[in-house]
Amino acid sequence: MSRLISVAGVKLEVEEKGQGRPLLFLHPGEGLQANRPWIDLLARDHRVIAPHHPGFGGSVLPDWIGTVDDLAYLYLDLAAELDLEDAVLVGACFGGWVAAEMAVRDTSRFAGLLLAAPLGIKVGGVLDRDIADMHAIPRAAFMRLAWADPSRGEIDYTRLPDTELAGIARGREALVVFGWKPYMHNPRLKRWLHRIATPTHLLWGEQDGIVSTAYAEAWKAEIPGASLETIPDAGHYPHWEQPEAFAARVRGFTERL
Repeated sequence: MSRLISVAGVKLEVEEKGQGRPLLFLHPGEGLQANRPWIDLLARDHRVIAPHHPGFGGSVLPDWIGTVDDLAYLYLDLAAELDLEDAVLVGACFGGWVAAEMAVRDTSRFAGLLLAAPLGIKVGGVLDRDIADMHAIPRAAFMRLAWADPSRGEIDYTRLPDTELAGIARGREALVVFGWKPYMHNPRLKRWLHRIATPTHLLWGEQDGIVSTAYAEAWKAEIPGASLETIPDAGHYPHWEQPEAFAARVRGFTERL
């Protein structure tokens, strides 16, 4: 089910499916995608709530929203609007960055945090590239870095209707608004990860070429008590490339809470 919810004056398109413990899923910079089996799998034992970020899908991007900080506060307000309690916060890629920014501020509505290959922190030196420049490299090179098997993520854009193509373009523009400079990270976030006061689990695709497992270890080192697990035969989007394995690991985490 998809519906529009007004939060802090922002109209958000929110997908919702299933029953059980609430699970707020924040999508990557590639969007939620039309085909999203991971939501169906998670919805078997969770009430999955998946908003489209402002500028993606049917969500409006007001001119006063332009930082990941704004998104963090917006989704904390969404959690309050939906009266979520004992929920699980799950973020993938760009959505993982947003989820982490939420968690350093307030985890009172969340029993646990799961981050799948999050962007958002700076690990190396000024000239070190922690995150592959997804906008500067050719599409074929991006696919080789992002997927264990690039054929799983291929989209034939020539077959998509104009409305869907326009939506993809809007989403890419919105992603640049939120993460262009500095590129896909908050230089201060790493210093505040110690404030995350809820059980945290990190998931990583073993063949992730966008952010390495060394980057994963840096996240783990900064979040008190965090655990880290990898998924074989998966790249940067384990929820998309290996949805059943992803859902099983999410389920295992939530059952331990």
